[in-house]
Amino acid sequence: MHLTEVWADVGGTFTDCFVVQQGVRRATKVLSSGKVRVSARRSSGTLNQYHLESHAGALSLPDDFWNGAQVSLLQRDATAIVLGNVVGFDAKRNRITLNLAEQSIQPDRDVAMESGDDSLVLEFDADLEAPVLATRLLLGCKLRAPLPALSVRLGTTRGTNALLTRTGANTTLLVTEGFADVLRIGEQDRPELFALAIEKPTPLTEHVIEVRERIDANGHVLLPLDETILRARLLQTKASRDSSLAICLMHAHVDDTHERHIERVARELGFEQISRSSEVAPLIKLVSRAETTTLDAYLNPILAAYVGRVWQQFGGQDRCRLRMMTSGGNLVTADEFRGRDSVLSGPAGGVVALGHVAKSVGSTSAIGLDMGGTSTDVSRFTGRVGRCYESRVAGLRVLTPMMDIRTVAAGGGSICDSVDGRMVVGPASAGADPGPACYGRGGPLTITDVNLLLGRLPADRFPFPLDESAAQRRIEQVAERLPKSVEFPTLESIAEGFLQIAVTHMAEAVRTVSTAEGNDVRQMSLVGFGGAAGQHLCRVADALQMKRIVDHPDASMLSALGMGLADIGRVVTRGVYAELDTASSAWIAPIVETLRSEARDQLAAENIDGLPMGYSFECDVRYRGTESSLPIPYGPHDDSSLGNQTLPSLAERFHAKHLQTFGYNQPSRPLELVAIRCEATLSPPTSLSKDSHTKPHGLKTSESGKHWDAGGRIERSELKEGDILIAPTMVISDDSTLVVEPGWTGSVLAGGTIQLKRQSEGGTNSETTSESESESENENENEAVLLEVVARRLQGIADSMGEVLRRTAVSVNVKERRDYSCAIFRGDGSLIANAPHVPVHLGAMGHTVRHLMSVFPRMSPGDCYLSNDPFSGGSHLPDITAVTPVFCDPEASRGRPDFFVASRAHHAEIGGRTPGSMPPDATSLAEEGVLIRDFAMVRHGVHYEHELQTLLQSGRYPSRNAAENLADLAAQRAAGEEGVRSLVEMARTYSVAQIDHYMQRLLEVAGDTAQRWIDTLPSEPMSFTDSLDDGTLISVVLERSSDRLRIDFTGTAAVHPFGFNATQAIVTAAVLYVVRMVSGSNLPLCDGVLRDIDLVVPGGLLNPPAHDDPAQCAAVVAGNVETSQRVVDVLLGALGVAAASQGTMNNVLIGDETFGFYETIGGGSGATSDHRGADAVHTHMTNTRITDPEVMESRLPLRVRCFAIRRGSGGAGTHCGGDGIIREFEFLKPLTLSLITGRRTRSPYGVAGGESGEVGKNTLISAGTTETLPWAITREVNAGERLRIETPGGGGWGRCERDPDAEPIHPPQDATP
Repeated sequence: MHLTEVWADVGGTFTDCFVVQQGVRRATKVLSSGKVRVSARRSSGTLNQYHLESHAGALSLPDDFWNGAQVSLLQRDATAIVLGNVVGFDAKRNRITLNLAEQSIQPDRDVAMESGDDSLVLEFDADLEAPVLATRLLLGCKLRAPLPALSVRLGTTRGTNALLTRTGANTTLLVTEGFADVLRIGEQDRPELFALAIEKPTPLTEHVIEVRERIDANGHVLLPLDETILRARLLQTKASRDSSLAICLMHAHVDDTHERHIERVARELGFEQISRSSEVAPLIKLVSRAETTTLDAYLNPILAAYVGRVWQQFGGQDRCRLRMMTSGGNLVTADEFRGRDSVLSGPAGGVVALGHVAKSVGSTSAIGLDMGGTSTDVSRFTGRVGRCYESRVAGLRVLTPMMDIRTVAAGGGSICDSVDGRMVVGPASAGADPGPACYGRGGPLTITDVNLLLGRLPADRFPFPLDESAAQRRIEQVAERLPKSVEFPTLESIAEGFLQIAVTHMAEAVRTVSTAEGNDVRQMSLVGFGGAAGQHLCRVADALQMKRIVDHPDASMLSALGMGLADIGRVVTRGVYAELDTASSAWIAPIVETLRSEARDQLAAENIDGLPMGYSFECDVRYRGTESSLPIPYGPHDDSSLGNQTLPSLAERFHAKHLQTFGYNQPSRPLELVAIRCEATLSPPTSLSKDSHTKPHGLKTSESGKHWDAGGRIERSELKEGDILIAPTMVISDDSTLVVEPGWTGSVLAGGTIQLKRQSEGGTNSETTSESESESENENENEAVLLEVVARRLQGIADSMGEVLRRTAVSVNVKERRDYSCAIFRGDGSLIANAPHVPVHLGAMGHTVRHLMSVFPRMSPGDCYLSNDPFSGGSHLPDITAVTPVFCDPEASRGRPDFFVASRAHHAEIGGRTPGSMPPDATSLAEEGVLIRDFAMVRHGVHYEHELQTLLQSGRYPSRNAAENLADLAAQRAAGEEGVRSLVEMARTYSVAQIDHYMQRLLEVAGDTAQRWIDTLPSEPMSFTDSLDDGTLISVVLERSSDRLRIDFTGTAAVHPFGFNATQAIVTAAVLYVVRMVSGSNLPLCDGVLRDIDLVVPGGLLNPPAHDDPAQCAAVVAGNVETSQRVVDVLLGALGVAAASQGTMNNVLIGDETFGFYETIGGGSGATSDHRGADAVHTHMTNTRITDPEVMESRLPLRVRCFAIRRGSGGAGTHCGGDGIIREFEFLKPLTLSLITGRRTRSPYGVAGGESGEVGKNTLISAGTTETLPWAITREVNAGERLRIETPGGGGWGRCERDPDAEPIHPPQDATP
């Protein structure tokens, strides 16, 4: 039976649809709401007839097509009035007749939305899903007539929307006892570093059943499954009407016997929607696997209902073969479409098409720019489309194959506004409702409006009528909010400024993605898709110095086109977790064949057309002891061939790819085979080749091409192969607009694809553009706009440095925990832009930069200087700072740099008395490790790595891992080189003088923002005193005098005898963090914030004296991790803006002579006047992630017995403080334990009558006895003993009246075996 093909992508705002019938491909775009808007006039002399003027009549429709549809009148206030139902449609006259509703009113020109002279806007609702309506429009099939037999390929954002709006099914998670809070704790990091009131992503379910069972990391049963208790709890869940179950047990990726048992029992009890983690994502990491499994269970019922409805409207199973696009880019049957596969269902089609488009024009590498309504998605093609196997979507970790898509909040609906005197684009979006102002529903000014006002968006070709006057009114309102000092000659210049800022956001997203993958974006092609991309491609390419743009004739609908190009496929994964050196082909071959068999069986029923089945196998390989793995084809030729050379070849290819991706490899380091994947595919015959059976948009062909004149509008349908496009011009069609900017020339290729190439610059070498030329090129640009562009670019450079550091680092602490920061400085050492992952690094690096400037007054290009000296701007010895000078003049050889870039990274081992370099009882700096003081790693072209190695391996307490130190320092140097390259490149567009000018402006604006906050403070002094757990006082007084703020720590204790001293750099970091947090500044973190602040730090605990001999210097190791938290507490206490958070990082160090393990544990955050505190989260001066329980147990002689929220530990109040964490370890062999913790004797304070949070508690459990451990200790522990850490809760805000009859709140007791 011949089937009509339908390819559709249901997006957030629009649905794109292709119909292929008898070799002819046609397309349309409709609103995803399933409604159609039409310009219309009421026929004279009638009340129930309307003449349709646009869009609905653009397609050839039969008489009575619209019969049965409900018609409403759209009004200017964005409301709609139902007029009635269509009872007749005259196609020739394009006229509808309505059966008027009783309550309908006649159109009133004072309230009706107009789309032109005397026109009204009507909205048709056929009560059909958007892809079904689009199909009927393209086929001319009446709303109530049966559709022909169809083969439908569909991508949808329905699952994503349900995820974002938290409207999925009621779901219950079943998890191993002791881990009920795994979804709420996550990885303990907070999403917004500077949020005073922390808001963690909401878990998909609060309904959890703890299952009494336990399996260890090797698959051995420690505790059998208790089925009696399980049945009772499932019956309770059944009664509560939760419709979906997610099952995720500890180490089920190793042995899923217990999970299968639970599934069987649940089905016996009548549960139908069940997701089992060992089937959903059979890979290590409890947190990620639990979130993925819960996501699957949460979305499955919603998707099943949606897919069933669409399928029925398409004709049902007898008349429609329906396949759905997965996030990984393969098609599956409708019955097999799962929640875990749905979150990138629509965008995945675009990435599939990206690869085909790039190949069709001979491009080996390309960047895809998919600009939608709320955001822009960036994807990549480097011979194959980029995929990732662990992603984060809507705050959730997802462990399934997905297209590697990065998103930036700069879409057509991104809001343009004036905020605190600055021009801002995004991240807020108008969304689909109300949408941009020009949609006529009361929306704000957006990028879509800006393009409309600038004439870059042809309103007459938009899918529905636009209200340009509404956009005009919105930009006038924004103009009124701009400061008087910001001068724009016209409203158009304001629109142009917003457009330039939006382009900068998109360009930086592309740059970050390419940098993260080790690609040079300048050598790649830029491919646009989405309706709005073509309007911005040239500008984005210019910003990135890309030389080639590819615009497909179906660019605006490329995701839908990708549905037709995608393979039908299945991916089957098996976790292996074996050392590659000890594995053999004979051992792996059965796993490969099992995977092949499973994938073949899953796909066999799909192969109705007898297509050849292809297989590809991929292995995830990593260096043993690390987290990041790389996907490597199993066979050397990307096939599944077995042989004696496969595994050695796998290792060689891993080392080669690691070198290419990260810039280094370690051939002597052992490798781990993490997982093997098999992908089985059936490839469709559809292609983009020039001899394709379709001819898009009626493209003409001829022997010779035509040169189109510049300055006009060109209909895409009039172009023919070989035509040349001269800029500036617009190429328009019903679905997209391509703006060809000056400096670009276009040519039309076979099939209608337009290729744009940047014109040569008349022989001028762009590498040597003079400052005067740069200044001349930018002199006409508005200063307010350039401030935002330069600020975003500088922030992007700092972010890119961080990506290079992460990519090239070796240690887990840098590569995985991301304990590092990168920054950019002016020539005088002022901090300008910072990309911090850990706030304690804030502002501190500037002290180090300025110190090194004084030690080395004359520097050279390529130099790199190191310091970890806490008394020269450092924090503690594990934090090493690498500083690189920037010379923008290629002729410069030696002297004063134009700028500086720097990075600071925590090296988990730098020597010292104990492994981990954090001895809690150290009495001097010399006992804490190797001191690197004013060391030139590279100077005047000479490298001093050998001398550095000697330094690291010398002294009384040398580093125990100098090789890893050197590798991470090489990564820091590489990050510096990236910063230098980017700043030099930036100086070719904006001269050194201009960049320096805007750096100064950033400092001024940051100072002005802080000043506005200072002006709100009372004139009376504000003071607060708190103490460390041993009673050591920390005092502060904040006093506003005129326009300055004095922060005085006089009264703070003298030098601490142990390592709790904090240097002045740490105090500066804490002050900068607090001011940034409470002032609301959205600028890059810079020294300007402290412009009007006088910081007084007397000698003592917070300013210990320096000495040439480290043995005479105070110990400082805990000042960075513990005292810094208390400094924040006293500052917030003086300001009274928040109750105290947990006030400690809960440092745990465990090890022996064979290994060292270090982690920090979160707690409760303090409440504020309008928010309760967050539970189980890292607060203030740190934000590192916690070790996953399964990862810990698989690598270390430790067992996690409990990982839970310490309920009731947050202080009571009108807004309660957040609760802390309970984390309990069991030691499986004799080990050394060190603890550096806080708030064990002093409670986190409450505010405004709120109660204090509970103090933390460290307990050692041994043979039925318990021992409370002090807040800082080192001691030996034995096998079988347990350490129970109960972290502090946050303080409460506001007085809370307790019910005298209520039961007291206590933390739960350990319920584990």
